[in-house]
Amino acid sequence: MAATAASSLSYGIGGTQILWVPQGLLEQIVSTHSSYQTHHVDLQHLVKLISCIFQNATVSSSKGVEQYAPLTDMINKLETVDGMRQALENIRNLSCEMSCCVSTMASSVDETTMQMLRRLKDYSWNAKVVLAMAAFACSVGESSMLVKHRNTDPIAMYVETLKGHRYTTTDFTVLEHIGLFKAMIDVANTNLAFLAPSISRIPKEVHSIKDAIACFPTAAYKILRIVLQITSILSKKKDHFESTIQELNVLANEVSHINNILQEKLTLCLRDAEKYTYEDITIRITKISISEFIDKIMQYVRTQGFENLRNKHLLFLISDLDISIDEIKALNWLYQRNDQMYEIVWLPIIDLSMSYDVKRFWELKQLMKWSVAVEPTRVEADVVEFVKKEWHFIRQAIAVSMTSAGEVVCQNALPMLWTWGNTAFPFSDKTEEILWNSIDERHGWKLELVLDDFIVPELRSWIENRTTFVCLFGGGDISWIQEFTEKVKYAAYAAGVTLKLVYVGKNKAKLGLSKTDLSRDINVIESEFRWRFWTKLESILHAKIRRGKTTTAYKTDVVIHEALKVVGHGGKGESWAVFSMGPDPMVTTDGETGLTIMSNYLNWRQDTTGLRFLEGVKHYKEVISRDVHGCIKVHLPVLGRVPGIMVCPDCSKVMDMFYTYRCCDE
Repeated sequence: MAATAASSLSYGIGGTQILWVPQGLLEQIVSTHSSYQTHHVDLQHLVKLISCIFQNATVSSSKGVEQYAPLTDMINKLETVDGMRQALENIRNLSCEMSCCVSTMASSVDETTMQMLRRLKDYSWNAKVVLAMAAFACSVGESSMLVKHRNTDPIAMYVETLKGHRYTTTDFTVLEHIGLFKAMIDVANTNLAFLAPSISRIPKEVHSIKDAIACFPTAAYKILRIVLQITSILSKKKDHFESTIQELNVLANEVSHINNILQEKLTLCLRDAEKYTYEDITIRITKISISEFIDKIMQYVRTQGFENLRNKHLLFLISDLDISIDEIKALNWLYQRNDQMYEIVWLPIIDLSMSYDVKRFWELKQLMKWSVAVEPTRVEADVVEFVKKEWHFIRQAIAVSMTSAGEVVCQNALPMLWTWGNTAFPFSDKTEEILWNSIDERHGWKLELVLDDFIVPELRSWIENRTTFVCLFGGGDISWIQEFTEKVKYAAYAAGVTLKLVYVGKNKAKLGLSKTDLSRDINVIESEFRWRFWTKLESILHAKIRRGKTTTAYKTDVVIHEALKVVGHGGKGESWAVFSMGPDPMVTTDGETGLTIMSNYLNWRQDTTGLRFLEGVKHYKEVISRDVHGCIKVHLPVLGRVPGIMVCPDCSKVMDMFYTYRCCDE
C-alpha cells in the first residue's frame, strides 16, 4: 500500500516530483524496511549534536576551546539516552560505508544507498534520515579537525596522508554559505518531529498521516543518496573542488526541496494531532469483534515468524510495563514445566498518548522465556481498547486462554495458574470448577493449597511425614518473632514432633525481614517465592469471589474464611501464624493468639503429644478465642471486575468496601 501511494503521489503533484522513483526501485526500497521495528531511541540530543558539529566546523580554531562547550554538554546528555549505544554503532558503520563509497565509481552510490537502508532496517524511515545525517556529521567533524590542526599538530598531517584525504583544505564556511548545513539540519529536525508522540496518536487511516507515511520511503532514499553524493564531491582534490560548488548548491537545494515537502505534510499532521487527544482516540476507535482481535494478534505473531505457536493452546499475557519481575520469574517457572501443552505470548499495553520506557521494555523481554507479540507502540488503538473494555484490563496483568481452534475459554487464567499451576490446563472456567469441586470446603484449608514445590521444594516430604509440624508465620515485629519462635520450638520439642518454621514476610508489597535478621533454623521465603505465596492466597479469594462464595458460604467454606484472615493480617502488616501437620486442615491465628497458645503449652499439653499436637493447638485456640473479634482489612488487586459484598470471617458482618488508588507498591 505504501509503495503504490508513494508512486502515485510523486506523479500527481508537481511539487513532489523530486520524490518520484520507478516502481521497481520503490519496491526495492520498501523491501529493505523491517515491519517489526526493534530499535527505538530518542534522537533529540543526537540532532542537537549534529547541529553543534556543523557549527563548530565553520568556526576558526583561534577562538579557543570555549566554542566546544555546547558540544561537550550534548555528548554528556547523549550518553544517558536509552538505545543510543546501538545507534552510535550504526552511525560508525554508516560512516565507514560512505568512506568506501567515495573511493569507487559514482555508479556505486545507488548500491551503497540500499546497503545503508538495509543496515538501518530496524529503525523507522524518519530515524534512518537522522542517523544518516549523523554519519555525515561524523565525516565533517573528522575533516574539520584535520583542517584546524594540520599546521600545528604533525599527527593531523600524518592522519591526513594515511587516510588519503585531499579535501582537508575545504573551507566549511562555503558549505554554510550555500545553505548545505542548514538544509541538512532542517530535514533532520523535520524527520525528528514526525517521531513525536502527538503525531503517533493520529490514526493511520487519517489522510494527513497516511499521505506522509506514503512518501517516507522515497524521501529517506533520496536524502541518503544525496548525502553520499555530497560526501563523494567533498572527497575530490582541491583543484576540482572550486568547480563543484555549483553541484553542491544544487544538492543543497534538493535537500531543501524534500524538506519543504515533508514540512507541508508535517503541518497537516500537526493540525490533525490537535484533534486527536488520547480521549478523542478512544471515542473514534472502531469497535472490533473477538475474531478481529485474534486476527490482529496472530498477525503480530506471524510477522515475527513464530512457527512454534502454530496449532498451540495460547495464553495471551496482557500487561503494561509495570509488571513485576517476580511475576515474570514465577510464570517462567510454570512455563518451563508445562510439557509443551501451551505457549505464552506477551502483548505489552502502554498509554498511546505518551512516550514509553524503551529500556524497561527490553529488560522485561529479556527476562521472558516466551514470545513477545509486538513492540508496544505497534499495538493498535482498537486492540488496546478491546482488552480494556471487553476483557476489563486495568493495570494488573491478565492471561487470556485460547485453544488451538481460536476459542477463548477464560478471560484471565492467571489466578488459576497461581492457585493450581499447570494442573489447571487448559485453563478454562470448566476446568477451574472441577478443581474447586475436588476441594472439601469444610476441610480443604491444607498446606498444599497455599504452598507448592516452587515456593518450598521440600513440601511433599513435609506432608507425607505425619509427625512434621509446619508453622507458617508473617509480620515485621522482630520482638514478636523471636518470642514466638522460641515458644514454638519448646512446645514442638516437648510434644515430640519435628518442627519446620517458615517465614513469608509481611505481605506481597512489604517484604518484611530477611535471612540475616532471623535465626538459621527458620526457612525464609524471599523474592519471587514470597510473591507467589501471597498471590496464591489472593488468587484463591478471587476464585471464591467469582464463584459467589462471599456472602453465603462464610460458615461452611473454611478456605475463604481462613484465607481472608491471612490476607487481612498481611494487609495491615500484622503478625500471624498458620499451623499444619501432615494432610490435616491447618489452624490459623493472629500473632497474639498464636503466641498465647504456644506460651501456655503446659496448660493444654495433656494427651496432645505426637500426632495429636495439631489437634491440641486447634482445641486450645477455640477455648481462648470464643469472645474475641479482631477487625479484618483485606486489600485485593482488581483483576478486571470489582468484587462484590464480602463478609467478615470472624463476626459474619458485611464488610465495608473502599476504593484504593495506588501508583506503586508500598
